[in-house]
Amino acid sequence: MVTRPIRRVNFVDEAYAAIRRLIVSGEFPPGAQLKIDALARILGVSNSPIREALRRLENERWVQTIPYRGAFVRALDEVELVELYELREFIETSALRKAMPRPAGAHLKALGEAQRRIRAALRGKDLAAYLAADTRFHRIIVEMAGNRRLSELFATLIEQGKCFMLGRTQRAIARYRDGRDQHAEMVEAIAGGDTAKALGLLQRHLRITLEQVRRLASRE
Repeated sequence: MVTRPIRRVNFVDEAYAAIRRLIVSGEFPPGAQLKIDALARILGVSNSPIREALRRLENERWVQTIPYRGAFVRALDEVELVELYELREFIETSALRKAMPRPAGAHLKALGEAQRRIRAALRGKDLAAYLAADTRFHRIIVEMAGNRRLSELFATLIEQGKCFMLGRTQRAIARYRDGRDQHAEMVEAIAGGDTAKALGLLQRHLRITLEQVRRLASRE
């Protein structure tokens, strides 16, 4: 007797997760229309779970419903970008401060690997690979605090920023590739136990990134 409602909840959860993945991956970029019938066909479910999933995504600010037009992937405006990076700076610097001056060896190893993947992606001019490696790097910094809820909150914030960057041109790649290796500098400071330097480098990196993202947005 309880099979149908549980199954229906699963359908909604699965539809929600699938649509969110499509948004974060760039398959559905900011401004793309999310047609219920088409999504139902793609995901092999009825329209009802799609509608519920879209309502949930709208509540989380991934989707915007425009009356008489339908649902669309939300595009972050400049104010939201600034707010997002302010939150990122607060969370990441707080996590790093808590982990310093002696972060776990496993975290240092993971940071080093993420930094090497970032450089490889830049050399290959692969924006998607760069964003994946950069996301991993910053998530490790937050994981260093050992706070599961903080890590979950941060995952949503960084995915929203990644969603905005995906689908942009390669202009940013050349700038990142030819500039200072900010991630390597952070790894060195963290490994050396220099709390003040590590925090300063992280804060500077996030603020430079925000300015680059804002410039990209203004050219769209």
